[in-house]
Order: sequence, then C-alpha cells, then structure tokens
Amino acid sequence: MKGLIISALKKFGYRLAKAPIMLNGLKVEHDFISKHNWILKYNFKTIIDIGANRGQFASRFRVLFPESWIYSFEPIPEVYEQLCKRFELDTKFKAFNLGLGKQSGTIEFYQNEFTDSSSALPMKSLHKVNFPKTYIEKQIQIKIDRLDEIMKSITTSNPLLVKIDVQGFEEMVILGGKDTLIRASIVIVEVSFYELYENQVYFKTIYDHMDRLGFTYRGNYDQLISPIDGCVLQSDAIFIRENA
Repeated sequence: MKGLIISALKKFGYRLAKAPIMLNGLKVEHDFISKHNWILKYNFKTIIDIGANRGQFASRFRVLFPESWIYSFEPIPEVYEQLCKRFELDTKFKAFNLGLGKQSGTIEFYQNEFTDSSSALPMKSLHKVNFPKTYIEKQIQIKIDRLDEIMKSITTSNPLLVKIDVQGFEEMVILGGKDTLIRASIVIVEVSFYELYENQVYFKTIYDHMDRLGFTYRGNYDQLISPIDGCVLQSDAIFIRENA
C-alpha cells in the first residue's frame, strides 16, 4: 500500500518527506540529525574552525552546539568579511583574517574564483579537470601564523573540537598546532587520496601525524567524489582521542 501511495504521489510531482524536528530551538531535517547524532554527546565548549571560508561548517555546528565558543580562521579578506557578516550577531564567535601553518610570516596564496578551493599550494590539473569552475585563480599575499601561537592569547574550555580544511596545507597546520591539537577530543581533517595540489601529502601522512598525537581514525564526516569516474578524491577524516 505504501508503495502504491508513493508511486501515485510521484506522478503528480509530490514526494513524502519527514517533517523537520526541533534541535536547540531550531527546525532541522532528519538527515542532519542522523548525520550528527553521534557527536552531540561531546557537548563541545570550544570549536576551532581552520579554513572557515564563508562559515559553512561553523553554521552547522552552531546549530549543534549553541553555547560553544567558535574561533574561525579565514585568510582571504573579502571572504573573511562575508564570514564576519554571517556571524555578526553571534556573541560567542570570533574570526581571524589569517592563515595557519608551521611558522609565522607572509606567504603567496592562490585565491581561486571558487573560493572554497583556494590554497597556499598551486592547484594541479587533476583538480581543474574534475572541477572546471576552479580554473581561474590569482595570487595574493596573506599573513600566516602558528595555531599554537594564536591560542596562547585565547582562553578555551574543553571539550574541544578542531576542524582543518585548508586544501592540501593540512600538514603544515598540524605541525604548527600540536600543543593545541593534543587538547582536542575530536579533530576533523581534510585528507587527500590523489594529488590535487602541488607537494601536498596524502591520507597516510596525516594519519601518522594524528596517530602520534594520540588520536584514532574513526571514519569520514564527508567525502569529495570525482564527477568523472566516481573515485574518492578527498575526505574529511574523523580522528578521536579515545580517553578525552
């Protein structure tokens, strides 16, 4: 009977969908809850969002953890302005117009027209072939610092979540932020399985770094699929400190 009803509805352009449910006073879809239900138990007090872009990740996790402090890092000036505008009424949000890496200074940065794909590393042809909208880019200079150095002046509360999504530059962020990362309960790191940026490291190298810091790999939060052949190009790997 259910199948007949669904078929009939489809003929007229309708579909059955579960009604949104309430989470922390906001309406959210069931798929959102099922994807994040496992992480709610951590009740994060502090979230560090490295490679924030326009605040996509921070917005999702603000819904999950409305009382947490969120510190976001975005090096591109105009994207940083969009990020600040998005969270201008959020009293527990602070953004930094800054890149993070192994050392402090100023570096050349490849700002892509599709800003999500901007990186401190030159983009390889494999990326452009799979995602033609990323062909256009320009070089700018950005300020960069070590995560550990920045966090010296910030008082944070545990549990701590760190997300690192910097398009191939993740290893440098880790090397400049070990003292901060070892305090985290969970670190979500973008990892690559193919060379999308010059001289980037692959999953195994990131895995080894996180293993040495005491984390266990527990699967993927998201993954990027090639529209050409369906292979997994990147994923957002979840690393959990078991005794946190």
